[in-house]
Amino acid sequence: MVTNCGSQILNCLLDPNCRKALQCLNQCSPVDQVCNYRCIASYESQTLEEFSLCVLQKHNCLELDAKIPTKPQVPPMVKFQGEDLSHEIAEDLFVGWLGKLEWSWRVVAGQNPAYDQFPCQYQLFYRGKARGSFWYEPVFQVMTLEGELVWRRRKYRVKRGKIPGTFYFSVLDNGVVSNEFWTIVDVSDDFSWGLFHYHGAARVAGQSYTGAVLVSPNGEYPNERERLRLGSALDRCGIKEWELFTVDNCSCKDPPLGLPEGSSLHCKIEVQDRKWSSV
Repeated sequence: MVTNCGSQILNCLLDPNCRKALQCLNQCSPVDQVCNYRCIASYESQTLEEFSLCVLQKHNCLELDAKIPTKPQVPPMVKFQGEDLSHEIAEDLFVGWLGKLEWSWRVVAGQNPAYDQFPCQYQLFYRGKARGSFWYEPVFQVMTLEGELVWRRRKYRVKRGKIPGTFYFSVLDNGVVSNEFWTIVDVSDDFSWGLFHYHGAARVAGQSYTGAVLVSPNGEYPNERERLRLGSALDRCGIKEWELFTVDNCSCKDPPLGLPEGSSLHCKIEVQDRKWSSV
């Protein structure tokens, strides 16, 4: 580590936030993803990113090699509003309410306690300026270990899978690359809710994970009429509704939203012009 990343290690040890991050991570079990990610989200900084990028991502000094889980195998939805799902329609389903609202979707609840239960989760899906590019940016709050409520934002590159409704995501998160496989399990015909499932791994951090997020335009649960269809979608993921962690959407003031210049949104379909209240 010192041979390959001496300056990054020294800079981290001299930086109070980065030093706290390492101390925090050393107190976590290597398999405790909740503890590890809370440390990272609490103390993230450019110095920590440079440290992790060198020690873990570039040189894999810990010699870890986590694989993306292959189970459960979750099939994507095959039709939307009576039409066969295409790659373009699937991307439009991700784009969701963006354009009518300032966000694509808000997370109602999630399955993975490490990543899906942060407060005030906004999803931004959009087409990039470059031909064929597609991006995902989650914006969410973190209550740091210092007791401060802060906003965080990530940026994922998204590629189409072989089957419409499946996608490959990749992100550089605090110096470590995570790769994920996402499935659009279901989206209601009126865009009142959606269910997305994912498998992922941060290979050099030794972390593999799965999860699912239930989304809606306003962060509220689907109405009772949709519960049967939602239950069926969750069954296809091998998830019971009581396994989901409800996201706290009660105090979400001034999220740092907005898109890069040159971004575009829907290609084939758009949501109906319907008003939803913001929580």
